[in-house]
Amino acid sequence: MAAHRRAGRKANYGPFLLAGLVLLLAAVGSIIWVNSGREEAEKLPPPEPTITPEPTPIPPDMFEWKPGEYVHVEWGEHSSNTIDDSIFATPEKKTAADLVAWAEMAWDNQWGYVWGTFGTVLSEDFLAYKLEQYGDDVAEYEDIIREKWMGRRVVDCAGLIKGYSWYEPNVGVEYNAGDMPDWGTQGFYDNAVEKGPIDTLPEVPGLLVYSENGHIGVYIGGGWAIEAISHAGGVVKTRVADRTWTHWLKCPYIEY
Repeated sequence: MAAHRRAGRKANYGPFLLAGLVLLLAAVGSIIWVNSGREEAEKLPPPEPTITPEPTPIPPDMFEWKPGEYVHVEWGEHSSNTIDDSIFATPEKKTAADLVAWAEMAWDNQWGYVWGTFGTVLSEDFLAYKLEQYGDDVAEYEDIIREKWMGRRVVDCAGLIKGYSWYEPNVGVEYNAGDMPDWGTQGFYDNAVEKGPIDTLPEVPGLLVYSENGHIGVYIGGGWAIEAISHAGGVVKTRVADRTWTHWLKCPYIEY
């Protein structure tokens, strides 16, 4: 009887051995799967290194008008302060055709830009006057003005137009000498009798192209305008379709 009881108490390790065997097989399988994955990964090509692209160079016919805003421009081929009166078809009066001739002369001779000027030659005294008159609005660009435009004829966008009206053959450009008042950009637009949206621009050389952000230029025909674009750019030729013009207008005091 006692021997039978001892035999009944004998431990049964079978289930534990089976569970251990299952765990061992699972571990071996996992190791094989991981190694297989490594082998597959080693067969793949290594990832391409990350390369930071170089900035795209600005084409030589592009100009930064404002920070980050590039426009197509063309500069004239000459550099001269001479105003040749022979360019005017009718020097005894102010006409659209001669306004175009004036703008093309300013462009071809690479006139510069200084705010508040109208075609006079930039001297030290004149620059000092403009610095006193406009303060930081000119002082901010003094270095580039000195580098590019000292001793050259200079205009601003409205001054390109006023300079033609104030020019007298054999006399020169004198402030407020003609019939045209000393208007800013808005003055031209507000006093124009005929004007319209830029998408209705007539093919009439000598019209003015105007932007509501305070800029103005001379339409010379064929989809092109001449404008005094900025202190850095000076007087340039641009395609009307590439710019931000909002309206066209007939220039007051000019015959069409």
